[in-house]
Amino acid sequence: MGLSRPAFTDLDISGLWLSSARLARKTNSLHQSFNAVLHASKLGDDGAAIENAKLLWREDQHRKAIQILQGAIKSNKFMTQTGTSTSTSSTKLSPQQKLLTARAQLLLAKWLDSAGQTHAGALREKYQQPPKTYSTWEKGHYYLGRHYKKILEAEKPLKVDDQSDNYITGEVARLVIENYVRSLNSGTKYLYQTLPRILTLWLDLGAQVDKAPEGKVSLSRELHRRRVEQLNLLHSFLDKYIHRLPAYIFYTALPQIVARIAHQNPNVFDRLTHIIVKVVEAHPRQALWSLIGIMTTRQVSERKARGTQILQALRNVSKKVEGSTFDLKYLLRMGEKLAEQLLLACQNGDFHGNKTVHASLTRDLRFNHKCTPCPLVVPVEGSLTATLPAVSEYVKKHKAFSRDVVTIGSFLDDVLVLSSLAKPRRLTARGSDGKLYMLLIKPKDDLRTDQRLMEFNGLINRSLKRDTESSRRQLYIRTYAVTPLNEECGIIEWVPGIKTMRDILIGLYASQKIYPDYTVLKQLMDEACLSDGKTRVFTDEVLGRFPPVLQLWFAQQFPNPSAWFSARLRYTRSCAVMSMVGTILGLGDRHGENVNLEEGNGGVFHVDFNCLFDKGLTFAKPERVPFRLTHNMVAAMGIYGYEGPFRKSCELTLSILRQQEETLMTILEAFIYDPTLDLQKEKRTHRRGDVGVKLQPQSVVDSIKRKVKGLLPHESIPLGVEGQVEELIKQAVDPRNLAAMYIGWCPFL
Repeated sequence: MGLSRPAFTDLDISGLWLSSARLARKTNSLHQSFNAVLHASKLGDDGAAIENAKLLWREDQHRKAIQILQGAIKSNKFMTQTGTSTSTSSTKLSPQQKLLTARAQLLLAKWLDSAGQTHAGALREKYQQPPKTYSTWEKGHYYLGRHYKKILEAEKPLKVDDQSDNYITGEVARLVIENYVRSLNSGTKYLYQTLPRILTLWLDLGAQVDKAPEGKVSLSRELHRRRVEQLNLLHSFLDKYIHRLPAYIFYTALPQIVARIAHQNPNVFDRLTHIIVKVVEAHPRQALWSLIGIMTTRQVSERKARGTQILQALRNVSKKVEGSTFDLKYLLRMGEKLAEQLLLACQNGDFHGNKTVHASLTRDLRFNHKCTPCPLVVPVEGSLTATLPAVSEYVKKHKAFSRDVVTIGSFLDDVLVLSSLAKPRRLTARGSDGKLYMLLIKPKDDLRTDQRLMEFNGLINRSLKRDTESSRRQLYIRTYAVTPLNEECGIIEWVPGIKTMRDILIGLYASQKIYPDYTVLKQLMDEACLSDGKTRVFTDEVLGRFPPVLQLWFAQQFPNPSAWFSARLRYTRSCAVMSMVGTILGLGDRHGENVNLEEGNGGVFHVDFNCLFDKGLTFAKPERVPFRLTHNMVAAMGIYGYEGPFRKSCELTLSILRQQEETLMTILEAFIYDPTLDLQKEKRTHRRGDVGVKLQPQSVVDSIKRKVKGLLPHESIPLGVEGQVEELIKQAVDPRNLAAMYIGWCPFL
């Protein structure tokens, strides 16, 4: 029986050639890319003109690339893709023709923008063309919104008298929001770049309606009227799209939405309520964990009153929870009961001393097991993370969570109370699947910043996976679920098989009968700080007492040579990623208990993100190193130390952070400017007796931007990626900086 050959058209074959050309271009194989473009062009694919122009642009032939694209658009080259009409009317074009035309128009707009070859008005018209040509293409709407955002940011630092009416009235901000929302309606590729920015701009716009412009004493009646008009236009637009957009899109930013329920503008609050109700109605078992904070808040404030209103709106929803026999009201009641008991378990019990002890959940923590089984999902990363559609066509029908969700069945009675200052307790939950899940409940700590930072780390992981070089090296940050219960307590997903670097090193030194005498060590370190000439006191007398031993742990833990090599490589690379990310974020307090190693694969795992945004510089003993890179850590990296995979992974990570600056800053600004977080008010207690210093959001943002651009403090010329990495490593291993560290940081381990 003969097999029939599949019938491929010239268009199918040319499409594959163009895909090959695109992949070759992205891997810098320009000769192969040109070859593939030539094949596609011979088959009559007009999309080859776009790819050819991109190759010319890559080879720095910018003027020629722009001319080719302009000529192709002017001659209606993309209107004849299927050999039908040559009419320029976008209504008569096929989707393929519309997409090709819109792609060419957007590319031209971006290049003219980059080259600075046209004035603002003409450029705006260029960016407006792609969405008009193909209204369901998310990229066109995104870049138009991005163009308006650039205008917004250009006007922001100007004096009030120099700012345009469109900026002061909020019209430019409205245009950014509207185009970003239209982009979300067509796909989720730019979700993390757009949604946090939409919320930030909208909430700021609502808050500024009644405020006088900066530098002005009062708000004129006319300006107030125009601002209200712009906000009303925006709200009528949002009402339409809150209904249209799928709930999982808003779920990805639910902590940011819930954090702003005390917004002073009642019209904004009404729409926030609609969004929250929509999300909880669609994904109740997952979304209610974000609402537990408003169920249990201890603040007697507008926030609590607003929270009560939202909970009442949810109780009025009569719809049954998907895949169950109960309604949302029952789920809310069970969620509240569980939250109350978890808070009691967090606060009860009288534990002293510096040893880890076992306790009874019922007897010692007075936990009432009647709150279980609870239909909420187990609060671990796998259960709480929404998946996004791979293809934009399925945005509306996509299921963000599996139907087989794992809910909380019961809690085991045995609790592990850890030795650290806050006495966090490790609980063990049995899931509805019969498996055991360990959760750490942490008292006396506001975990909302940690939760938002985990979202940020998740975004970095996605960027690392998308990049060819970092993906090949399997660069990543180990993340875990953080669920605040209120402003003072929360749940952290327990990651099994981790051990603090301090415990590992103390154990290895003890096996060699080496024990740290902290009193003597502090005296020696203080002496080493007296002058540059005394640095040898630290390098010879302090470090001389503690020869590097961390490499021995890898040999003991991974006796198989192949496993040992893989673990050491994973350790080196994961250490590099977090070193760069931590530096950009100003992450401090990286003592031996906050840096852990994964016993199964050697990866580095960081915990406790209290000390962010260069707070370490405000301590009584300012932290002078950008990240932890002690002699033990360097020795464990192998014969090359930090010169091999560590340096290369640092450069790759920093390069990706620079490429993704806009996206990362969008996420960071959303929580730096969040008034409910503790950035501007010191809530956490430092062990060192340091006085809390208020951080100004704008100065924090400026500091992060400077670091991403490679600008050192008090310098005006940016360093390249390699130069910045070199400087940071120098600072991290400089014995003068290490000797000046706080004794509890243990620079000798």
